[in-house]
Amino acid sequence: MFAVARRLGYGWMVAQGLLAALAPERSLSLNMRLCGLALDGVDDLAPKPWYVRAIRATGVGMVAAGGVGLLLEDQADGDGSEAGGSGQ
Repeated sequence: MFAVARRLGYGWMVAQGLLAALAPERSLSLNMRLCGLALDGVDDLAPKPWYVRAIRATGVGMVAAGGVGLLLEDQADGDGSEAGGSGQ
């Protein structure tokens, strides 16, 4: 049951990372809406270039982390064991 939730989380991380890496300005506005940040005059604001680069770099990291997580989940399924269930 938790494996399915982890896979969905990793998939969401990859999707958010792709959006942030390919369209950082759009990702920023989408995340502000998802978090419920209703600010007045947001359309008049523009992020600084360093912030856009930081969002893009974060997106690349999210894609890498989510991809590794998905690969590890596939490997754990191939072993027939639950990740972290060694009993130590």
